[in-house]
Amino acid sequence: MKRITITMFAVAAAAVSALALQAGNQDRPPADEVARFTPEGRLIRPKGFEEWVMVGASTGLSYAQPQTPPAAGAAPGMFHNIYLQRWAYRHAMRTGALPEGAMFVMTFYEPSRKSNPARSGFYEGDRMPGLEVHLKRAGVDTSGWGFYGFNSDTTSSAAKLPGALACYSCHKTEAAFDNAFVQFYPTLRGRLLAKVDSQLPSAH
Repeated sequence: MKRITITMFAVAAAAVSALALQAGNQDRPPADEVARFTPEGRLIRPKGFEEWVMVGASTGLSYAQPQTPPAAGAAPGMFHNIYLQRWAYRHAMRTGALPEGAMFVMTFYEPSRKSNPARSGFYEGDRMPGLEVHLKRAGVDTSGWGFYGFNSDTTSSAAKLPGALACYSCHKTEAAFDNAFVQFYPTLRGRLLAKVDSQLPSAH
């Protein structure tokens, strides 16, 4: 009986270790999903991000009051798609935190309604050149995040945008979680903001 008990304990311990190892491997960044830099410290353009998790999309979303509203029947604005590395997404959903090295990539698409059988509304048309990156990296800025702009599809690397730009202060004051606009990303919003709400003091 003692030998059976010891054996069962060993099997259970091995199963727990295997699960822990599996969880660790899921969060381990693959080489092609890690931010890379030039010797000068410029961020190298991410590759393959179209296969990452698309955590959010919007059209016509603006952080400033528009000067003039769109004409009747016109598109409200370009489409924005936001991608996050698969390992970072798994980590966020498992732990309730955005990991060091998390990288949001934003792409832009023209609004279109030219293809049949569409009769109303808009869909994503041609992709517009360039992309923007929001990278969580200790020491890059006092916020712990850096912004990088790739103005064209041929831009191979980009310097960090200066911390005095409005994007930094806007994210600091308006982002719902860890300087990231997760309020616009449905699945992350459900996980990360639920954690924030659970930590708020009770009104009773």
